[in-house]
Amino acid sequence: MGYIIFFIFFIAICFIVGWNILGTILLLISIFIIIAIISSSYKHKKMRKELKKERQESKTKREEELKTIIIPAYNESRTKLINKHGEPTKVFVLEQYNLDKEIIAFEESKRIWICGKDLPMKSILSCKFNDYKRVVKGQITSTTKTKNGNMVKRAVVGDVLLGGAGAIIGGTTAGKSTVMKQNNDKVYHDYTVIINVDSLSEPIIRIHIGSDGKIVNEIVGLMNVIINRNR
Repeated sequence: MGYIIFFIFFIAICFIVGWNILGTILLLISIFIIIAIISSSYKHKKMRKELKKERQESKTKREEELKTIIIPAYNESRTKLINKHGEPTKVFVLEQYNLDKEIIAFEESKRIWICGKDLPMKSILSCKFNDYKRVVKGQITSTTKTKNGNMVKRAVVGDVLLGGAGAIIGGTTAGKSTVMKQNNDKVYHDYTVIINVDSLSEPIIRIHIGSDGKIVNEIVGLMNVIINRNR
């Protein structure tokens, strides 16, 4: 803000002392800069408005697609599956309105639906999970503290030896200590459940879960129950 005031003042001085050409040039440059700033601001405002409109249209389109296409198709497919195998005993929904992202156990018919694959429970051979975790080291911060114990003594000695300036020098040479502190590390989990099934063409089913360790434990627990019953 100070630079702007100085610039305006300098232009006024130019006209006062008779430097009309220089003053006119600076004035024109100022007007050009102002117009450029206003134009840039208008363009950014217009772009933000258009982006907001596109997002709203995309959201509306997605909601309409869900309502008229995705949800009806999902309900139809799920109803057929339930009519075929009976009421589900256990259900894991990994993605809403996507049957290929669900695990559904049918205890009565001894079938299990695993992300698009309709399998007999006896085909489950083993199950485990991998955690491709990422560790982010905690931020290190430092705090410097001044030891004030001898501050007065230092100031007095400085004053005796060097006069008034010596008091300042003596006072600012007090001992200092720096304390380093590290915040806790952050661990980001990325789980994948791996199921081994009795199939020569596709013996391994990998299910990416993400960071939800609770649902990983529940899925592995369900598979272990099925494997134990198969024995």
